[in-house]
Amino acid sequence: MTEPLRIIYVIHNAYGVGGTVRTIINQANAMAARGHDVDVVSMWRARDSTFFPLHERVRLVPLVDARSPARKTPPGTDREDASWHSLFPAKLSATEDNRLKVNALIGHLRGIKEGVLVCTRPTISLIVERFSDPRTIRVAQEHAHLGIHKPEWRAALEEAYKSFDALVTLTEQDKRSYAEAFPGIPRIERIPNPLTSLDVPVSDLTGKIVMSAGRLVRTKAFHDLIRAFGAVVERHPDWTLRIYGEGPEEPRLRRLIMRSHLYNHVFLMGVHDRLSEQFAKGSLLAMSSRSEGFGMVLLEAMNSGLPVVSYDCPVGPREIITPERDGLLVPMGDTDSLAAAIRRLIENEELRRTLGAAARKTAANYDPDVITRTWERLFAELVAGRN
Repeated sequence: MTEPLRIIYVIHNAYGVGGTVRTIINQANAMAARGHDVDVVSMWRARDSTFFPLHERVRLVPLVDARSPARKTPPGTDREDASWHSLFPAKLSATEDNRLKVNALIGHLRGIKEGVLVCTRPTISLIVERFSDPRTIRVAQEHAHLGIHKPEWRAALEEAYKSFDALVTLTEQDKRSYAEAFPGIPRIERIPNPLTSLDVPVSDLTGKIVMSAGRLVRTKAFHDLIRAFGAVVERHPDWTLRIYGEGPEEPRLRRLIMRSHLYNHVFLMGVHDRLSEQFAKGSLLAMSSRSEGFGMVLLEAMNSGLPVVSYDCPVGPREIITPERDGLLVPMGDTDSLAAAIRRLIENEELRRTLGAAARKTAANYDPDVITRTWERLFAELVAGRN
């Protein structure tokens, strides 16, 4: 156990329901439980309480309150300041809400004189690099792979990350990519997302249900999964697909389900705060995402003993799944192969059980205690390096 540290996580919206939100809150909770002094600074607040529970010792600091039509911000941070607009890519100042959030964060950073500042998205890293006190330790977490950044953002991030104490990626592949693309970064580490707990309900693999989960956005390509499942139910009409999550694509996906006459087979389940309990009702998980920073849903399903089928998208799934051992990978965008892999696991119970058992062993490598200690060691080393 290291000496207690002051850790400030800066997140866009701690009140959201996405994988990054869950991951950051889990990290904050784990650090607080180990005796560290932890803040979660949320640039945006759109609901009364966070969807994921916070440890009693974690301080939640919302900056812009979207529940109010006036978008109220803390005293001293609500005055319009345009001086920073030219410092960042134009998107950061393109809307009133964006300007409110950036101004609020700049104001809050002025009050932080020490500690470890953890930036959880590239826009936050750019702001922290310009406006945080140089006495703070600055750590950037990349939750998306390098290839997703457009040239304007990539150039800005390369310059900003040179002044950070460390950049942390989720995968070895991204660690290599960032090291090659941004050679001036002082330290790059790979720390994967941990599971919340290894102690979860485990499926008996008898339920005739295929599971999936994630934000209902274009990059998750749930429309591909729905089309693939249409081919599955032609042979297996007694199986259903349950998709957990919410997002802007929901109306489009519902229209696709209706148009494809899959309303008795495909169900959009909304969000669920105990996803592991739901996974335990299924017999496999299918993921059609075309872009992943890591693939936390895969890992959570594997922890529940589900074999998994996934698109082999550029980063993430291929570091979690060992094909034919604990899951199946299919070419990205190939809905025929996705359907065939799902049918294969439906039709071969022995394979389903073999892959499911191996999946649980793979998930054990992401023990939250081990990964929390890795973060703790990194932070302690960075602080010691300044002394």
